Amino acid sequence: MNGAPDRAPAQEAAAEDRSASVLAAAQDAFNEGRVSDAYALIRPLLDQPPPDAQGRSRLAYLQLGCALYYTGDLEEARRLNAALPTRHWRPLRYRLSLRLRDPATAKRLRMDPEVTEKERDDFRTTAGLHMLWARRYRTGFPLYAARHNAILFPRTVPGRLRHAPLPADPVQDEETIILEQGLGDVLFHLAHVRAEGRHEASHFVGLRKYGSIIRRYFPKARFTAHDALPDLPDPPRAHLVADFVGRGFARTGRVAAPVTFDTPLRHGGEPPVWGICWRGGSGQNRREERHIQLRLFLDLLPRDARFLALQFDLTEEERAILLADARCMIPLSDITEDPVQTIDMIRPLAGVISVDSANWHMAGLCNVPLLAIMNRTAHWFWGPEGRAESAYPSATTVAKETLRADRVQDWITATRDAFHARPVAARVEAREMSQKPVFVTGLPRSATSMTMRVLKAQGLWLGETIPGNPENPQGYFESRAMRDGIVKTLLAGMGADPLGVRSLPSWDVQPPCPSLNRQIAAVLKSEGYDGTAPWGFKDPKLTLLWPLFDRAFPDATWVIVRRDRNQVIDSLCRTSFMARHSTSPDYWAPFCAAYDHRLSLLERSGARVIGVDSGALSRGDLTQIGEVLEAAGLPFDPGRILAEVGARPDRVAAN
Repeated sequence: MNGAPDRAPAQEAAAEDRSASVLAAAQDAFNEGRVSDAYALIRPLLDQPPPDAQGRSRLAYLQLGCALYYTGDLEEARRLNAALPTRHWRPLRYRLSLRLRDPATAKRLRMDPEVTEKERDDFRTTAGLHMLWARRYRTGFPLYAARHNAILFPRTVPGRLRHAPLPADPVQDEETIILEQGLGDVLFHLAHVRAEGRHEASHFVGLRKYGSIIRRYFPKARFTAHDALPDLPDPPRAHLVADFVGRGFARTGRVAAPVTFDTPLRHGGEPPVWGICWRGGSGQNRREERHIQLRLFLDLLPRDARFLALQFDLTEEERAILLADARCMIPLSDITEDPVQTIDMIRPLAGVISVDSANWHMAGLCNVPLLAIMNRTAHWFWGPEGRAESAYPSATTVAKETLRADRVQDWITATRDAFHARPVAARVEAREMSQKPVFVTGLPRSATSMTMRVLKAQGLWLGETIPGNPENPQGYFESRAMRDGIVKTLLAGMGADPLGVRSLPSWDVQPPCPSLNRQIAAVLKSEGYDGTAPWGFKDPKLTLLWPLFDRAFPDATWVIVRRDRNQVIDSLCRTSFMARHSTSPDYWAPFCAAYDHRLSLLERSGARVIGVDSGALSRGDLTQIGEVLEAAGLPFDPGRILAEVGARPDRVAAN
């Protein structure tokens, strides 16, 4: 009896703790865009609300938040929204009132005498968005322009700038333009800026990663990252870039992007590849309706096609699934690092299959075919019918709920034909010496080291190379930094053996690595290369990766070193670092055939390829090495070359 009065408060405290834990988990799920998970967590609490006022308040907020994304009992949420005092969560509830078609509650919230100016701008922004969704553009765009001061909208104006409304007359524009919102939005907005043709040399401010977009598509303009703005006594006035869409509509009567930024490409010899993205948005925008579980997504795709993952936030589980699927590839560069690199990945694709994401804009603005998987609550860009074609003519829209494998197959067939009809991109002749390397490759143990030793003696810059050992006493003439930091990393990234022996990457098509040129430039710079002399790199594993290096350096000179096959296999069986795999000629014969096949593809690729017979070179035949030296712009000193190879008829190259 003495303990009975204390049990009720203890039970109530325990109930509060349990509900608080559930509400915290639900809030996390909601913030991550897992709205249905959030509602599933709070659903039991709706029947048995938390005992404390704070818990009931958090529950009501989440119930209304889920309803904003059409999740839960919408009629009950409508009643709750109408019943609550207007002092609670006015911006959220105003948005919900419009979405649930409850003008009376919207008006009551709007007329509350305690509404702040920021809340009024939030109301205007919300009303503007609803007008835009309904294609009432002339009313919607002016209201939407209030977002710079809104609450439920991402901060648009950095503290070191002042917002300036965009005037109707472009002559009165300020010089500075703020790139706001996500990558896809920025690209869509910039298309309208570019169409006006008045801001080619303006000043753009935005996230640091947007700098590459401005440098490519507005080469005369200046760009400053948000975090690099100077702190001036009188902050410059700046326009918001999205407002150019409204001004463009006032001028043309169209919301669609009025220009493209780039054109599709096709590289000779490469089969068609399609980009894929199965999850879109970020934060609360990352809702289940913009998500297809990867295994189900892959089940929709034809078995006779190749696909490149354009998902910016791959999980380890997804990476493993893709690597196990022979149809799929993962980019070898970080696609979150530089949007222009991602655009360069998309341009050579036969098409892109994607849920609503920035990939739609990157494909559409390059006129690359797009199979747009439209979610239920579509962005206003796509109009009330939810059609990506309304913005990008290269798009074909399919509602997510009607997406089937046969529809994907039909689209793949059509875009495959269009891909083969594209002209093959011409090779670009490089101007800088740094873009004209000499790449030496061939089968392992075919005397690539001897060949590179000759080129180095004639002035080819190699950087720090791997020293000799008993099996290659004069050295390997192979950059350790390039081999270990780049070549092996690329092979591992494709799920192949970094040593290039036990498992090889695909020979018909490889995932793109648009950062490869920059990665190599960083290695060269770190080792003191100044760009004034020809440079080279030798590695037999280049045989496996030549498409990537050819794309990075289309004006390179390739040297394929050949040696008698039996001598190569004999050396592979006897050399310790190769013999550890096998000492059987039967093991190495198909290995050599696999390398030879790739070398034959390189010879037919259109790249500048020169063959060198290492046996002939070691016997003093300088004809082929002379061609290499001429192509590389190096001197030709026969005496020194003969000294390097120790030319004697009985000499047999072994390195």
